[in-house]
Amino acid sequence: MTIGELPEGDAGAGSVFQSVPVTIDAVLKTGEHQRFKRSYTLRRVNGVDGATPAQRRWHIEPAKRVPVR
Repeated sequence: MTIGELPEGDAGAGSVFQSVPVTIDAVLKTGEHQRFKRSYTLRRVNGVDGATPAQRRWHIEPAKRVPVR
């Protein structure tokens, strides 16, 4: 897995989002090589009133996997 260059983060209403681009090189049991590009989104709640410690930690949102041909 290779982590790409991080773009500038984004802030929403009370949350911070950070995109993390990665490239995954895989080898199947058959010996076939595959390469995937993914973009993970990390999210955390800003220090807003009432936010719990768990909400202020970074969380990984589901990622989309795109094969590279």
